[in-house]
Amino acid sequence: MNFKESLTGGLIFWFLNAYEESSLKKALSAFGGLVKESCIYGLMRKYVHSGAYVLDSGIVSVFNIILGLFAGLCDRAEGLIEGSLVFRLLRKITEHKEIFLYILISYPFTDLIIRKTAGILAGPWDELYFFGLLLILILDFIYNHKGRKYVVSPLNLPVIIFLAVMFGCYFVVSPDRTIGFEGMRAVCEYIFWFFLVLKLCDSDETGKRLCICLFLVIGIMAVHGIYQYIVAVPMPSSWVDHNEAGVRTRVYSILTSPNVLGSLFTLTIPIGAGLFLEEKNKAKKAFYAVVILCMLASLAFTFSRGAWMGFMAAVIIFVLFYDARLLVPVLALAVLAVFLVPEVGNRISYMLSADYIESSMNGGRLIRWIDGLSVWAYGKLTGVGLGHFGGAVAINHGMQYLVGYEYIDTFYMDNYYLKTMIETGVVGLFAFIFLMYQVFINSARAVKASAENKYLKIGIMSGLFGIIIHNLVENIFEVPLMSTEFWIFAAVLMSFWYRKAAGKSA
Repeated sequence: MNFKESLTGGLIFWFLNAYEESSLKKALSAFGGLVKESCIYGLMRKYVHSGAYVLDSGIVSVFNIILGLFAGLCDRAEGLIEGSLVFRLLRKITEHKEIFLYILISYPFTDLIIRKTAGILAGPWDELYFFGLLLILILDFIYNHKGRKYVVSPLNLPVIIFLAVMFGCYFVVSPDRTIGFEGMRAVCEYIFWFFLVLKLCDSDETGKRLCICLFLVIGIMAVHGIYQYIVAVPMPSSWVDHNEAGVRTRVYSILTSPNVLGSLFTLTIPIGAGLFLEEKNKAKKAFYAVVILCMLASLAFTFSRGAWMGFMAAVIIFVLFYDARLLVPVLALAVLAVFLVPEVGNRISYMLSADYIESSMNGGRLIRWIDGLSVWAYGKLTGVGLGHFGGAVAINHGMQYLVGYEYIDTFYMDNYYLKTMIETGVVGLFAFIFLMYQVFINSARAVKASAENKYLKIGIMSGLFGIIIHNLVENIFEVPLMSTEFWIFAAVLMSFWYRKAAGKSA
C-alpha cells in the first residue's frame, strides 16, 4: 500500500483537494495579487532584495540635498571661525574620532571604570557618550564635508520599521506609561548606535582596527577567565543545578554573568578567525591563534550551554561561507571536544536527562516559558506592554500576573523572542524576527559584495548570527553591553557594504 492509500495520506490529500476548491484559496490568491501589484510592495522588494537600490532611492537623494545645503553653510562659516582656538581644538578632536570608538568597543572595561569612579554619571554615561559621539560626527562633517554623501545601508529600513513597531506598541498598549517608556527605551536605545557607528566607521581600515580592538579587549577577559577557572573562583550556587555534578566553577571575568561572557566570546571568536585568515604576517597570525585558543578555553569554562549553542551556530555559518567541505570535519571535531573535556560532556548530557527536565519544570527555563505563554494569553496580538514582563524593567517594578489560580512575580524569560512576544504580541515578535533576518541576510550581502576583507566580514556575520541564536535561550539583548556590541559590529559590516556599493555606483 502506498502513502496515498493510507489513512494519513488520504486525510492529507483530502485537505489539499478541499483547499484547492475553497473560497479561502481564491480570497488569499486575490489578496496576494493585489499586494504584489501595489507600489509599496514594489518599493519594499527593491529596497530589501536589491541592496544597491538604497543609494539611488528618493529619500537618500533628499538627505544628500540637505547635506549639500548644510555643506554650503559650513563653507561660509569656516572662513569666519577657522582662526579661533576653539575651532582648532575641535578639529583636533575630530581627527582622532577613532579613539572614541575604541573606548566604546572597550565597553566592559569602560563601564567598570566609570561605575567605580563617575558617581552620579555612572548610570547615564552611555547615553551622554552617544550624544558626545553625535557631536563629533557633526563636527567631522563640518570640517570634512567636501564630496561627502549620506551614508546608508539596506539594513536601515528594517531597523526603522522595528523601531516604529516598538513605538506603536508603546502607544497602543502601555498599562503604565512610565514602565512602558522604560521598557521601550531598554529595547530601542542601543539600536541607535547602529546609525552612528555606520557613519563614523568611514574606511575599511577603520573597520578592521575596530575588530582588532574588540579582539584584544575580549582576549584579555579570556585570559582572566582562565585564571578564574584555575583558582576556582567562587560562584553563586544558583549557577549550577543542585542535581548536577562536576562543575566546580563558572568563569565570568569582570562581568556578573558567565552567560554574557560566553556571548561575548560567541561574537568575538569568529571575528578573530577572520583576522587570522586575513593576516599575512606570521608573528601576528600566531598571536591571533593563541588568543583564539584562550577564548575557546574560557568559553568552555563559562559552562554556558546557551553560549555554546550560539557559538556552534556561528561556527556552522562561518564554515559554510568559508568552505562548506569543511563542515563535517568541524562538526566531528566539536563532538570530539565534548568527549575530551568531561565537564563539558557532563553538562550537555545532563541537559538531556530526566533530572534536568524535572528541575527545569520546578523554577527553571521550561516552567518559565510555560508561565510566560500563560501571560501572553492576556494580549496575543499586541502583548501586555513593553517593560511589563520577562525582563529587568518588569522585575525592578515588581510586576505580577495571574497564572492559573495564583499571582506570580515576573522573572527573566531566558528567551528574548518569548519576552518580545509576551510584551508586544505577535506583532512585535514578527517585527523582531524580521529585523534579525535582515541583519543576517544583509550581512551575507556585505560578504558577497567583494573579496576584500572577505574572511573578516564572514567572521562578523557569523558572530552576529551566533548572538541571534543565543537569544533563543537567554535575554542577551537585555544586557546593554551585548546590545551595544551587536549593533556596533552590524554597523561595521554594513559600512564595508556601503563603501563597495557606493564605489560601484559612483
